[in-house]
Amino acid sequence: MTRKYLYVMLSLVIGFTSCSKEESLIVDEEGLLPKPTSSFTYTIPDPKDPFTVKFNNSSTNFVDSRWSFADDSTSSETSPTHTFLNTGVYDVKLVSLNEEGYWAQREETVSILPMDLVELIATPSGGSLRMSYETDMTIDKTTWFTKLGSADYQQESDAAEMILNIPPGEFVNSYVELMTPKGSKTRIDMLLMASGIVKDLTTVENDFSVSHENDGGKEAGEGSLKLIDNNINSKFLLFRIDQIGGPFHWQFEYFQRQIINAYTMTTGNDALGRDPKNWDMLASNDGENWVTLDSKDDYIFPTTGGPDNNGRKATYTFTFDNATPYHYYRLQVRAVGSGTLFQMGEFRMLQLPL
Repeated sequence: MTRKYLYVMLSLVIGFTSCSKEESLIVDEEGLLPKPTSSFTYTIPDPKDPFTVKFNNSSTNFVDSRWSFADDSTSSETSPTHTFLNTGVYDVKLVSLNEEGYWAQREETVSILPMDLVELIATPSGGSLRMSYETDMTIDKTTWFTKLGSADYQQESDAAEMILNIPPGEFVNSYVELMTPKGSKTRIDMLLMASGIVKDLTTVENDFSVSHENDGGKEAGEGSLKLIDNNINSKFLLFRIDQIGGPFHWQFEYFQRQIINAYTMTTGNDALGRDPKNWDMLASNDGENWVTLDSKDDYIFPTTGGPDNNGRKATYTFTFDNATPYHYYRLQVRAVGSGTLFQMGEFRMLQLPL
């Protein structure tokens, strides 16, 4: 009896011990440490170097930081200082991790825009145009480039200013590239004429609309947004214009009234008959009463010019007298060269120097 009693007691002790050990293996899946948070701010320590940004990490409960600067570079420093090499809009990400591997992420946008850094100055004088600039940046190198028509850009000057002789009525594409001592670059493109800088107001604070849309919608491969995407290799294509029963148009409704006195048309990649032949540029301040600023009848686009010198993807500028600011501008197409389709590669709204 005694031996049997001892056996039973020993079994109970072993069983109790096993249960205690099994209970001790329960793991808290939520973790034992406080969860991390991710947060940061940034500053530009030196206004003479707006490309160098100091990031201040204000995350909590973390041991590791992983930064991504959206320019193919990263950092594991807690609060790094980073120099961007080009202007642009950068979505900077910070991932903060604790010792258990839990993480939190924060994203902030860093905008380094050319128009915020540099002011171009155009000074017409004695038949020439002097281009210069003002900036708070420290500049190590300045290079000016120009091109005519579809030719490649050529270096014009490496001085702080550029002097051009532009024949009246002609346009010159140009850009200036500024480099800081750290190698960061700012590029500013411009369209010039003898009297100064031409402003492109195509996408400046306005609502763009069309009276008739591509069958696939405005965002389709040949939808209306391709008309103003600043890409001559895309185009807006409209079908069955013979069934419209009248003119069709595209329109810019500016939030603030603007003076427009020129526009450009870029032909499509093929089919000359789809080019507009008859059209009007209209303007209004109430969207109901319209004035005609420019009209073309029986216009035929040249069969030369453009990348392949066949008249396709070629850009043409049309100017007219206007010193009145308007809320609405409408380009109304009354006829195409031939057929029942319309196409255009690009359309830009310009303000020439007054």
